Amino acid sequence: MSEHSYPDIFTFQNGDRLTEPKDWAARADELRGLYQSEMYGYWREGEQVSYSIADEGAVMISFFGTMPAEGAKNLTVTVSKDSRSASWSLPVFLPDPEKVPAPEGGYPCIIAMHPLPSMQYALDRGYAVFANNSSLVASDDTKHEGAFYELYPYGADAASQTGVLMAWAWGLSKILDAVIGGVGRELNVNPNLSVVTGVSRYGKATAVAGAFDRRFRMVAPSCSGAGGLALYRFFSEGKCYDFSPIGGSSEYTYQQNEPLSCLQSDAERGWFNDRFLSFKTPEEIPLEQHELAALSAGSDRCYFIIASAQSEDWVNAPSMWECYRLADRLYGFLGLGDRFAIHVHKEGHAVLEEDLALMLPYFEKIICGKDADVDLAALKTSVFAGQEE
Repeated sequence: MSEHSYPDIFTFQNGDRLTEPKDWAARADELRGLYQSEMYGYWREGEQVSYSIADEGAVMISFFGTMPAEGAKNLTVTVSKDSRSASWSLPVFLPDPEKVPAPEGGYPCIIAMHPLPSMQYALDRGYAVFANNSSLVASDDTKHEGAFYELYPYGADAASQTGVLMAWAWGLSKILDAVIGGVGRELNVNPNLSVVTGVSRYGKATAVAGAFDRRFRMVAPSCSGAGGLALYRFFSEGKCYDFSPIGGSSEYTYQQNEPLSCLQSDAERGWFNDRFLSFKTPEEIPLEQHELAALSAGSDRCYFIIASAQSEDWVNAPSMWECYRLADRLYGFLGLGDRFAIHVHKEGHAVLEEDLALMLPYFEKIICGKDADVDLAALKTSVFAGQEE
């Protein structure tokens, strides 16, 4: 697809051009407004947040059901706004202090949308892991139930509509509020060194969280697909790619990508506001998803996109690479090129240990200022480079 077919991130709604980095803040505010009104619904803030910590009783909720979270602290977050109050609980896993002593200021933390299969690697490297039970924040359907909707009921008017992706993102923001408000001190966790991540639909919500809460120091959406970091206007169906450089097929042909109609179906439309349902074609949407990635740009932050090359036809990894290429121009314009990275692994709909082995040293180098062993140039490219049409 030709570049002129995409909305131009450098052009304001009134036609003015973004020519100076200092003006990006105004353009970013305009884009956040559009994402709220046209796609995800409205971001909420200004609540009172409290918490409690118990040594037992933590559970993890995932696609595979509910299971005890052995060895984890049970964190209960309570959010109050006006006359309403809502709570949910999640497990917090901490490194073994005998194996990994806490650094000055406390352990850096990963605030994840869900349990991570590669969590032990992070713990062994000295990261605390908050594995949110996102379904308790907002139900993954059109019922609009959960802690978020107890505070902010979904209504018929646009101003009262916040979709599930935005609600999940809000939940991570409230966890960070709790970490800042005392959890960090009690558990020896550094609230100023936070990573937010999630996979698939939760990867979409991760990208939203990074765009609307600038306190997350690294944003790492994985396999986020349509509604996340796959461009609505870029399709890889029928295209053949060579994945032999990463140990995959030398002739991999993509099958169907997730279309806009699926996002608007009964199964997924709850992720968005009602306005999003009115768009009949991708070209009608006044936004494109490289603009979502750009909203996390900042001199005190970094971004790490994770994608999977094979068996991810529906998720459309080539489109996420195109998203990276387009957003990277904005990061470069701001002088933040080293703070925007991507890694495409061969296969796996997850944050793999392979990904953590790259993204955590990257975080330590860019955010913590450590002399970490990381090849920044390798994180500015992917197996799709040179295979674009």
